[in-house]
Amino acid sequence: MKYFPSWKTFLLTGPREPCYTDCEIIHKEETVGISKPTAERLSRLAHLLEQRGKLGTPVSSAELEHLTGWPSHTIRKDISALPNTPEISTTSGYDPVTLAEAIRAALGFREEPQNCCIVGLGRLGSAFLEYSGFQGSPFSLVAGFDSNVNRLEILKADFPLYPTFKMKEVIPRLCIKYAILCVPPDQAIATAERLIECGVTGIVNFTTAILPVPQGIEVEHVSIIDALGACAARLAAKKDSQAGQPADKTTRSKK
Repeated sequence: MKYFPSWKTFLLTGPREPCYTDCEIIHKEETVGISKPTAERLSRLAHLLEQRGKLGTPVSSAELEHLTGWPSHTIRKDISALPNTPEISTTSGYDPVTLAEAIRAALGFREEPQNCCIVGLGRLGSAFLEYSGFQGSPFSLVAGFDSNVNRLEILKADFPLYPTFKMKEVIPRLCIKYAILCVPPDQAIATAERLIECGVTGIVNFTTAILPVPQGIEVEHVSIIDALGACAARLAAKKDSQAGQPADKTTRSKK
């Protein structure tokens, strides 16, 4: 697997400087002592806590275990990795709002929204135009791109939609750091290359293509098949565990 030829310059010098000269650069706080798996769990936990916080009551690690499927001791260990969190825990559990804010701060998210774009506005990409899940999150959809100009004329969104040839102009101007990639698989690698050249550093890949990216770029591959396989594996494990318990008791009673 080889990297894009034009990424050789990126590996040596990083993204082109003009990409961020016209927008405010938001420096993330260092996530010292927080591993990547822990950071991923904390990010998901923060979103859940922000929803749970609407109830106005504390939440225990046992309840979080039930909601997330993660062991309570793992949740407590992840939370203990957060710096400067004296007011997170109460006698009846964790304060959801305070804990969510602490997680966002530790992961480097401030009050400024993290600007995102959608690239590829076919059936999958256009579904995100009305997606309400971004509300209340640190991420904000500010642009959409598609190579089909006729499609752009009939689609409606709360943010501007542009032809893909305008990415080089729009992405730096709007300080877009993240992209949701929904193009056909045969266009994914070339499109990812263009996004990175424009300054995008995080890509959520909804295509089936595997994106080879240089150091400093993060890609999250989202696969429905992989997600279904993970669910099937967990269900099978639970079934085997439940089936094995009576057998063990019978064996012990015979002995």
